[in-house]
Amino acid sequence: MNKYKQTGKCIWCGRMEPEISFDSAPHVLPKALGGTELGMDVCEECNHYFGTAPKNRHGIPSIDHAFKEVFGAFRMFGKSLTSNSYKSYSSAYFEYRHKYGIIRIKQRLNTIAITRQFKRGLYEAFLQKYHLVTGNGNNPIFDAVRNFARYDKEDLRVYYAFNNVILAPGEDETNHPVLHIGKNAEDEISHYGFFHFLLLGHNFFLEVSPVAANVYRQKYLQEKVATCLLPAKGDESIYEIKNIEQIDFFMQRFRSKKQFVVL
Repeated sequence: MNKYKQTGKCIWCGRMEPEISFDSAPHVLPKALGGTELGMDVCEECNHYFGTAPKNRHGIPSIDHAFKEVFGAFRMFGKSLTSNSYKSYSSAYFEYRHKYGIIRIKQRLNTIAITRQFKRGLYEAFLQKYHLVTGNGNNPIFDAVRNFARYDKEDLRVYYAFNNVILAPGEDETNHPVLHIGKNAEDEISHYGFFHFLLLGHNFFLEVSPVAANVYRQKYLQEKVATCLLPAKGDESIYEIKNIEQIDFFMQRFRSKKQFVVL
C-alpha cells in the first residue's frame, strides 16, 4: 500500500487512481522550512503544483516558497540578532547584515502577488493537516478552500493577531515546525467556520467554511481578542491581512528603528 494514500481520493482535485498517483511525499509544511510531517491523499500532480512557481508570471513565487519565506523571516528576525546570525539565514528575497544594521530586499517584490500566495499556503497547510488528523479533508464544506488554494479562484480572508509579545517556540519546533490542531478545532470549524492557525508563535485565523464565517465572524474574532492578544503597548489588534507587509515579518516592532533599516 502506498504510504501517502489513506482514502485514495485526492483532497485537492478529488480524483482517484488509476487516473492519478500518490507517489510523491506531500509535506504539510514546506520541507525548506524544516517541515518533516507528511500528509496523505495529495496526488502527485497537486503536490507538484504547490511547490512550483506559476509559468509566464515573472516574480511570483510558488505557494510553498512564499510560505517558507515569510515564516523563515519570522523565525530569523524574531530572535536576538548577532553578528553571526546572517550566516544561518538564507532567503531568495532578503539579506541581513548585522554590521550595518540593514535588512535588505534583494529584488523589487510584487507584494500583492506574494500576499495571495502566502494566504493560499496557509489554507494548503490547513487542509493537509486537517485531513491527516481527521481523514475528512474531502468534506464538501472545504470546497472554497480547494478553489482558493489549489485553483487560485476567488479569495478567502486571513486575519492576524498583532502582538508586541511573541511566545517563542522551543528550539526543536523552531527548527522543525509543526502545525497543531487543537481539541476544539473541529467544533470551531463546524460552528464558526474558522480555523485557528498557530505556528512559530504567530496566530492566524482562516475562514475555512465561508458560509458559517460570514455569520459568526464578529463573534469569533471578539472571542479571540480576549484569548490571543497580550496587552503590552495598547496597539495590539486582530485585523485582516490585505498586504503581506501588515504582518511585520521583519519583526521591526521588537528592535530599535535606529539600529535596523529596511532597504
